[in-house]
Amino acid sequence: MSIATGFVDFSTGRESIVTAPGPGTPAEVKVFAFPLLQRFGKAASGSTQAARIRRAVNTASFLPFGKDYRGGVSLATGWLAGSLGGARRIIVSQLADKGSVKVFSSGSALDGGPSIYLQSPLQHDHSGRLREIASFQPFGGSAGTRVATTSTTTGANLLVSGVGAAGTDASVLKYELVRPDAQSKTLQAVRLGQVWSGKGSTPASLGGD
Repeated sequence: MSIATGFVDFSTGRESIVTAPGPGTPAEVKVFAFPLLQRFGKAASGSTQAARIRRAVNTASFLPFGKDYRGGVSLATGWLAGSLGGARRIIVSQLADKGSVKVFSSGSALDGGPSIYLQSPLQHDHSGRLREIASFQPFGGSAGTRVATTSTTTGANLLVSGVGAAGTDASVLKYELVRPDAQSKTLQAVRLGQVWSGKGSTPASLGGD
């Protein structure tokens, strides 16, 4: 199983837990949270309400690489393209196949700004609406990839580890996610440089912020 945590959904008012199963089963990503508030009109009274608040709520789930991919994934969260606002992004990569990396967001300037900012917290329904905002293959589709993020003064950069085409050495690369123009609804991954390179046949393990 892969697991990550982060403030990926403003509707809960809490950090979320992001999970995905290991190789052998469909790579369904699920997001769980312990909501700070109950939706207005649905809150119960007494101990029943308290018990419900303490129970994890599955706020979102999706299959980033389709229902047939079963090779396992790496997960991370981070403030990629932080200047666009919104919550942390969810980053997911294939540990097998082509090593594709995808980035998901629950709302930012790409969508005209998170509309949830304009709602009372008591009206939030705790259902994450995640959308794919970036996709790329950092190692030419040759092998699996691991992901992590590292904080910057304006958000976060993306770290990816993998093995290049033709069995070249394993390496760790750093990327920045940028908006091509003011009208674009997606981001592009711009390579900033190589952080590390060494002997290896599998992606190096990564740690982030």
